[in-house]
Amino acid sequence: MATLWTGGKIYTMAHVGETVEAVLVNEGKIVATGSVDSLSPQATSIQHLHGRVMYPGFVDSHLHIIGYGEKLKHIDVSNVKSKDELLAIVRERMTKVPANDWVIAIGLNETQFDVPIYPTLAELDAQGEAHLIIKRSCHHLILANSKALAFAGITNETPSPEGGVIDKVDGQLTGVLKDAALYMIVNHMPHITPAYIEDALEKAIVSLQSYGLVGGHSEDLSYYGPPIQPITAFRKIVEAQKSFKVHLLQHHTVFEEVANMNETTSPYLEFGAMKIFIDGAFGGRTAALCEPYCDEPDNNGMLVHSKEQLVEYVQLARTHGQTVAVHAIGDLAIETILEVFFAHPPREGQIDRVIHCSLVNQSILKKLATLPVAVDMQPQFVQGEYAAELARLGEKRVRGLHPLKSLLDCGLVVAGGSDAPIEVPNPLYGLYAAVTRRNFGETHDGYNPQEKISRFEAVKLYTVGAAQIIGQDHIRGKIEDGYTADFTILEEDLFTIDIENIPHVKVAYTVVDGRIVYEGQ
Repeated sequence: MATLWTGGKIYTMAHVGETVEAVLVNEGKIVATGSVDSLSPQATSIQHLHGRVMYPGFVDSHLHIIGYGEKLKHIDVSNVKSKDELLAIVRERMTKVPANDWVIAIGLNETQFDVPIYPTLAELDAQGEAHLIIKRSCHHLILANSKALAFAGITNETPSPEGGVIDKVDGQLTGVLKDAALYMIVNHMPHITPAYIEDALEKAIVSLQSYGLVGGHSEDLSYYGPPIQPITAFRKIVEAQKSFKVHLLQHHTVFEEVANMNETTSPYLEFGAMKIFIDGAFGGRTAALCEPYCDEPDNNGMLVHSKEQLVEYVQLARTHGQTVAVHAIGDLAIETILEVFFAHPPREGQIDRVIHCSLVNQSILKKLATLPVAVDMQPQFVQGEYAAELARLGEKRVRGLHPLKSLLDCGLVVAGGSDAPIEVPNPLYGLYAAVTRRNFGETHDGYNPQEKISRFEAVKLYTVGAAQIIGQDHIRGKIEDGYTADFTILEEDLFTIDIENIPHVKVAYTVVDGRIVYEGQ
């Protein structure tokens, strides 16, 4: 039962501007591309594009799928513009829930406030009697009220855990928890049940498909109870429906546990690299820097693990024949892990992954180019907090902030993701950010305009690059014979429309293995 897809522009992404007239699909695979006349005799049905534009299926190379579903379930405060507005939104919810409930707000970005300060612990406590958690947009910092702190046994005497900060002023809790400290609460909240996880996952998949995504590389296995809980949810929601392709990174704390479970893989649920956090984020000033923060001269951020610990984790991955994917934002974090990768390389043909790679210099670029390493970038990061990051890093360092073109110029494999729920997982938003380096509605030449890339290069991040970074570019990421029939079909041509219209292009169809899993309105 072969289906012929034709009647629109079909970009193969094999070469700039390369198109084919028709694509023949059978049993989830592309069996041939070419002209309608040559392929139609083999087709038993025709799927007419009606002038729409087909691309290889877009894949988000780094996100937290269940975490994104949580954002859809809870209070989204991404667009809140003041502390008073934030507290009003929280107070409204707090007054409607029982005292033993949990109120969770996600996406706080205080740099959008006229006065960029967090609510005090007293202000958080005044909003109601329930447990309250407010997650900053970077997810490396939370605000917790006294009831949530008490739930985790955190008092004025509690020391900061390794790799985290329990913020205090004059020995008194502020309610701010950074990096490893926040897991003392969020990994143990009682509402994280299998039903909760499945609901969040289902909401996320529906949303991701509506953005034209056919798959995503996700890291979710250490945040929702024992790893079998999220794995079971993925099997029930994703694998059973065969409508989305998930590649799971495995946090180092559960890596051996998952390995010993001998979980089977499928095209819809794969188990990939060990995930390690090397440092924090710029928002909480915990990204590890070679030189201090300009606005906190006594602070260089922090490395979550010692170099000796990193060597131990990487060697563990190597004994299992596995690659390593690292969260590394600051220049010190990147330099540190590259030294470990150099000393303990993966097997021949494998590549490790540096996620974010947010602050580079010429020395780092040269090291990256010599190693079997790919880079997983989030183009939207350049939009969110550039002014605040400039204040933290200064004019000189900021020229190496959120690179793209310089990475490609080094010959590196580069993939594109959103880090959802940090950013909206709409790949068109990422494409726009990659080619303009500015926020929607702005008209300047871009933040670090020398790092802008072409439209073709931007689309490659979410197609070819997303396949290369997991070693599957021989079967995914292009429209060619033998590749999977995963397609993103849009109403307009991303390569020819006005650049300002890219974020607004509508998704016509999302297609997985030749089957339409989302149809636009």
